[in-house]
Amino acid sequence: MLRKSIFIGMVLIFAFAGFAFKKSSINAGEDKKQKESAEIQWYAFDKGLAKAQAEGKVLVVDFYTDWCHWCKEMDKQTYSEKNIIKYASDKLIMAKLNAETEKKYKFKEAEYSGRQLSQIFGVTGFPTTAFVKSNGELITAVSGFISPEKFIHILKYLAENHYETMKFDDFVKQEEAKNKS
Repeated sequence: MLRKSIFIGMVLIFAFAGFAFKKSSINAGEDKKQKESAEIQWYAFDKGLAKAQAEGKVLVVDFYTDWCHWCKEMDKQTYSEKNIIKYASDKLIMAKLNAETEKKYKFKEAEYSGRQLSQIFGVTGFPTTAFVKSNGELITAVSGFISPEKFIHILKYLAENHYETMKFDDFVKQEEAKNKS
């Protein structure tokens, strides 16, 4: 009888352990989906430009280098902020481009390396965030680290074409007044 009780106890322990493992695997899968949806969808430059053209959206290009401290800070602080992730996924196409790569990307019927594209877009420091119309025309480029608080204003200003009708500072004042009311 004792052996039978031990055997049944062992079966229950293994069964419970299996259930707990399966449940944690399911939760891990759900966590992964949530994490994936909580990150910016990054494209290679040429694929991002093609998507921006197809959808008529502004392309945001993060020109970075592997050694750049502030590029990594943009990833950690700005690009991981939930309001920016949501806005970018709804309104923009996001691309990352290593400015030192020799990998070729198609742009305006020619192929250019990451190095060449950074020159074409006037990049002089890192990080530089370029904002490009869906037709490939540069709207503007901003050098240096951009805080999440400022970046969301820039995204809205450019994606919603406010730059065509007002100055950035006026737009920010208007947005801040809206947020206070």
